[in-house]
Amino acid sequence: MDRTTAHGGDGGGTRAGTGGGPSRRRLLGAGAAATVSGAFLTGAAGAGRGPTAGPGRVPGAAAKAPGAAGAPRPADWAALAKGLDGTLLRPGDRDYDAARTLFNPRFDAVRPAGVAYCARPEDVQSCLAFARRHGVPVAVRSGGHSYAGWSSGPGLVVDVQRMASVSLSGGTATIGAGAKLIDVYDRLTARGRTVPAGSCPTVGVAGLVLGGGIGVVSRAYGVTSDSLTGARIVTADGRTRDVDATRDPDLFWALRGGGNAQFGVVTELRMRTHAAPECTTFFLRWPWSRAAAVVREWQRWAPAAPDGIWANLHLAAPVGGRPGSVRVGGLALTGRRDLENRLDRLAGAIGAAPASESIRTRPFMDAMKVMGGVSGWSIAQAHQKGSLPGRTPQGRVARESYAARSDFYTRPVPAAGVKALIARVEQLARLAGGGAGSIALDAMGGAANRVRPGDTAFVHRDALFLAQYIVSWPDRAPAATVARHRAWLDATYDVMRPWASGRAYQNYTDPALRDWRRAYYGANIDRLVKVKAAYDPGRLFRHPHGF
Repeated sequence: MDRTTAHGGDGGGTRAGTGGGPSRRRLLGAGAAATVSGAFLTGAAGAGRGPTAGPGRVPGAAAKAPGAAGAPRPADWAALAKGLDGTLLRPGDRDYDAARTLFNPRFDAVRPAGVAYCARPEDVQSCLAFARRHGVPVAVRSGGHSYAGWSSGPGLVVDVQRMASVSLSGGTATIGAGAKLIDVYDRLTARGRTVPAGSCPTVGVAGLVLGGGIGVVSRAYGVTSDSLTGARIVTADGRTRDVDATRDPDLFWALRGGGNAQFGVVTELRMRTHAAPECTTFFLRWPWSRAAAVVREWQRWAPAAPDGIWANLHLAAPVGGRPGSVRVGGLALTGRRDLENRLDRLAGAIGAAPASESIRTRPFMDAMKVMGGVSGWSIAQAHQKGSLPGRTPQGRVARESYAARSDFYTRPVPAAGVKALIARVEQLARLAGGGAGSIALDAMGGAANRVRPGDTAFVHRDALFLAQYIVSWPDRAPAATVARHRAWLDATYDVMRPWASGRAYQNYTDPALRDWRRAYYGANIDRLVKVKAAYDPGRLFRHPHGF
C-alpha cells in the first residue's frame, strides 16, 4: 500500500499504507519481525531507455531540451528567483542542504542546481519557461518519496509543497498538490469525511493520487485516483488547465493512474470524499512455524472479505536474525462483532489461535495514525522535522534507507510459492550489516476491482493482492552492505516470477523493471503514449519511465 507515493506507496506514495501497526519501513528500521511522490524529469534519450539509476546517480543529467539557449548564468537564476512568489534555493544558500534531501538517504549525493518552492501555479509556469529556455532538467516534487529518487535531479526541482491547502465544499475536497497525507486526513476527518489513500503521514498527496493510490479503505471506496474529479495542471506549453471529465478528458483520464510528472505539474486536486466513520483496527500474530498456513489462508480470506474489511500480511525479519512471527493486520468499517467472527474463522482455517491479538474500535483519524506508525503523536509531530514547506519544528518522522520492488498477484500462490516466500525471509539470517527485510501482502478486490481496466489509467483491476518486497539498511552503510541487501531484494523478486502476474505498482517506482510499460499500465500504455504526444510533443517532461 502506498505509504510514502506517489512513490508513494504506498510509496508512494507510494509508501502509503502498511496497516500492520507502524508503517512498513518503520518496522524494518526497527528490525521488527505506505508515494513516491513526484518523478524525475530529465533529458534522458528515448522513452524509458535511459540507464538505470543507482544510488546518487541520475540518468540523462547532461541532456538538454530541444531549442535550449545555453546553460543559465547566475543572473538568469537571480531573475527566476525575483519573479517567484515562492522561494528559490541555490547551492550555498542557508537552507539548500535541507531542501535538496529526499526521504530516502540513498539519494543524498544528488545536488540540484536549484530548488523552487512554488507558491502558486504562476510560479510553476515561470520555472517551466526557465527550463525550456535554458535546457535545464526538471524534477517535480510533492513529498520527496520517489522510490527511484526521481523527485530530485541535477537541474531545477519544482517543489509544490507550499501549495498545501485543504478545503471541503459539500462532498468535494479541494487539495493543494503539496499537502501531506496526514494533513489531508486531519482536515477532512474533522468534518466527518475522508479520501481513500495510504498511510505514510508525510507522503505528498499529488504523487499518491497520480499513480493510482492504494490504501487501507481502497476495498471500500476504490483506489485514490478513483475519487479524483478534477485537477489543475501546468502543462508543458506553460498553460494552466482545469481538467475533468469534460475539459481535456483524455488528459484527465491519464492523470488517474498515469500522471506522475508525465504531462505537466499538478498544483491542485478536486476529490470526491467519503464517510470517515468509526472503525476497528486489528493486529494478530502467529509463531513463525505457522507462516505457511497463515499465508495460505490469508490469501483466500482477505481478497474475498466484505468491501469494508481490508487486511495485510507481513513476513519480516531483521538482517542476521531469525523471523519471530508472521503478522496479519488491517482495518474494518464493518461492525466489530462481524469482524471478530471472520477473524475466528480465519484462525480456525489456519489451525491455531493467534499467539497475540489486538482488536480495537476507534475514531477514523486515530486509526489512520495507527496505520501510519504515528499513534499518540500530534499532527505537527507526524511530519519531518524542519522549517521548510512540508516540515514542522516538532516533526518526528525519520528518514529511512531502503529499496523495494512489487508484484500484483491475480491467482493464489500455491504451496511451492508460499514455501519460496518463507525461504526468502529466512535467507535474511545469512546477511550481515544491519537493517531488515520484509515481504508484505496488501489485499485488493472490492470497490477497487469493480472499475473497468480502461476506465482510468490505473489498469490493475483484477489483482487479489499487491506484494511489496522491501529491504532496509543503516544510514551510511558501506557500499558492500547495500549491494548485498539489494541482491537479496532482486533474488526475492526473481524467485517469485513463476507465480506473479508480471504487473507492478507504478507508485513503487522500480528502475530495474525491464518491460515497465506493460507492468505498470498494461493495455492502457498505448492511450497514454497518445496523450503524451498531444500534451508534451517536445518531451519537456522526461524520465527513465517516461512515455
